[in-house]
Amino acid sequence: MDLPVYKYLSGRGLALGQAHGETFRDKIKAFTETFVDLNLSNIPAKVTKADLVDLCMINVPFLTRYAPELFEEMAGIAAGANVALPDIVLLNCFLELNDLRAPLITHRVFSQRDWGCTTFNLKPRATSEGKAYVGQTYDMERYFADYNVVLKITYPDRSVRLVYTLAGVLGLNGINDSGLAVVINKLVPTDSRAGVIYPFLVRQALDQKRVGDALSALAFAPRASGTCFQLSSADGLAFCLETTASKHALIDFRHGQAHANHYLAPELKPYEADWLTQGGSYVRQQVAQESLDDFQGRITLDHLKTLCQDHKNRPFSVCAHQFEDDDEHKAMATISAVILEPSLGVMHYADCHPCEQTFTTFSLA
Repeated sequence: MDLPVYKYLSGRGLALGQAHGETFRDKIKAFTETFVDLNLSNIPAKVTKADLVDLCMINVPFLTRYAPELFEEMAGIAAGANVALPDIVLLNCFLELNDLRAPLITHRVFSQRDWGCTTFNLKPRATSEGKAYVGQTYDMERYFADYNVVLKITYPDRSVRLVYTLAGVLGLNGINDSGLAVVINKLVPTDSRAGVIYPFLVRQALDQKRVGDALSALAFAPRASGTCFQLSSADGLAFCLETTASKHALIDFRHGQAHANHYLAPELKPYEADWLTQGGSYVRQQVAQESLDDFQGRITLDHLKTLCQDHKNRPFSVCAHQFEDDDEHKAMATISAVILEPSLGVMHYADCHPCEQTFTTFSLA
């Protein structure tokens, strides 16, 4: 697979969104034209596109209150790509739509071939060079990899963000020039509701200058669903924040923390929907955590790249691969890997399977 499109964008709000939409117009149009079919095929019930759009549009009042400028940016994406705004809202709700699958499918179909992201968060004392790292493998249907993009966004005040995302989506993870970096794991709680969706939360966190403000933006938002946010800062502070739609908890760690797709905080376990919490998630959590613990104080960038390529328990591994008989379009797999260095302002990115790709380094400078 070719490297994703890497683009420089500038502006804020509507103008930034228009630049995004115009730059990736063909990708966004293709994405919006196929995204609904993918979701409908994964929900074995009589659900229409109108049903999905209505479900996602009820989040809009929360989005406009939480981050009006980001909503303007989303409207700009729609205008620039020449697609309807509800279609862009639908794309940006791609993870929240996964919450629909659990009550409809239970464990009969989907859970047998599901994967999830694996994240890691290293404080400076855990690494050989005394600097922080945070990163993840990003697992979805293989289909999504066709829309991978990396953006270097410059605001009018000259502040800069590096954002990994999908064409038409505000952001999946990233780093800013204030030394803040964020990656995520999808969590599925039982209290999902209308609220603020995940790409808004990531971008709002990356719009902060201090890690405490980023934590506030994530922990105290009226969220639509659950996510684990792994935050890191250039000054050596790092946090693992688990959230449901209405609750949050910090996972305390001294050196390095790995996370998969199940809750670790005892107080949040009662909110856990069990369809994403499978043996594979527990295996990835253990593999990644032991990789961090066993090399405490000696971890390097190359060590983390190797972790992203790990195949223990394949295909339900950190570097996930589809079954041989899976449909190439719908098969679950690792679609990217990202390692962020807050102190240097760089993103190391591997497109699709990190075991088959060379990491490319992008810089905020």
